[in-house]
Amino acid sequence: MMLAEPEYLTEINLKLKEMQEAIRNIGSAVQSALLNRQKGTSASICAMSQTIHRIDEEITDKCVEALIRHQPFAGDLRNITVALKISYDLARVGRYLYNVTQIIDDVGGEDCEVGEISSMLEEARDMIDQSMNGYFKKDYALAENMTYRDDKIDERYRQVLSKYKEMKNVKGECIMLNALVARIVERMADHACYISNESLYLITGKRQTIRAPKCNER
Repeated sequence: MMLAEPEYLTEINLKLKEMQEAIRNIGSAVQSALLNRQKGTSASICAMSQTIHRIDEEITDKCVEALIRHQPFAGDLRNITVALKISYDLARVGRYLYNVTQIIDDVGGEDCEVGEISSMLEEARDMIDQSMNGYFKKDYALAENMTYRDDKIDERYRQVLSKYKEMKNVKGECIMLNALVARIVERMADHACYISNESLYLITGKRQTIRAPKCNER
C-alpha cells in the first residue's frame, strides 16, 4: 500500500505548482512581446519575475522548516532536496524570461526576423512545463526524454549563430537580438533538463552528472 504524502511535502509541491503556473503566465507574455518586437514590457515582466522569486523564497523556508521540525529521511528527505533545486531552476527561468524583454527594450529590432527564436522559446517553455509534469507525476519516461529535447535546442542555437555569422547586409540589431535571445532560450532548456534530472533522482535514488558542462574535443 502506498503511504500518504506528508503534509509538509504537499505544501511544498503546491508552491511548486504555483511557480509552474507563474512561469506559464510570464512565458506567454514574453512570447507575445518577442513576436511583436514590443518594447516597454520589461517593467511588468520584472514584477512577474519578482513574484516567482518570492515563491522560491517561500519554498526554501518551508523546506528548511520541514528539515528542522520533521527530520525526514530516505525518500522524503530526497524529495525536499529535489524541491529546493527545482525551485531554484524555476526562479532562474523567470529571470531569463525577464532578460528577453530587456533585450527587446535595449536592442529593438522592429524589422528583424524572429521566427526561429520565437519557435525555440515556445519549445523551451513547453520543456519547462513538461519537466514539471514529469516531477509531479514521477514519470521516468517523460523526464528521461528531456535530454533529447535539450540536445535539439542546442543544435538550433548553433544554427542561429552560424546563420547570422554567414549572412551579409543584416542589421547589427537583428544579429544581436537573435543571438542573445537564442542563448537565453538555450539556457532555459538546460534548466528543464536539470529539473528532469532531479525527477530521475527522486524516482531512482541515483544522480546523474547532467549539470556538469560537456567538454567537447576540438
